[in-house]
Amino acid sequence: VLMRQGNLDTVRHAETELARRAAAAYEPEFLWQCTLVSTFEPCAMCAGTMYWANIGRLVYGVEETELLALTGDHAENPTMSLSSRTVLGSGQKKIEVFGPFPEIADEMLAPHRDFWKR
Repeated sequence: VLMRQGNLDTVRHAETELARRAAAAYEPEFLWQCTLVSTFEPCAMCAGTMYWANIGRLVYGVEETELLALTGDHAENPTMSLSSRTVLGSGQKKIEVFGPFPEIADEMLAPHRDFWKR
């Protein structure tokens, strides 16, 4: 339904922006049937926003820990050690989570390797 969004800043990640836009445009019953697809595992903030937006399914390619390994202590990615499964599993709604997919991890990580060295 909503196809593409990049991070805008440290509190406006792609997943939060898409979830907010979807929640404003569609009824919860419809969103419950939707899937949020992300290259990387959504952070705690993004997973929480997805939960409150009533998006029923998450698919991601690479774990947040792999992104942290690339970014280190980079100011633009102050990663928390809190998986999306933990965040989503802490609520009352049963949200399906699919990922990571190790067979595509190298392909997903490739464009980010040089970016975080700046």
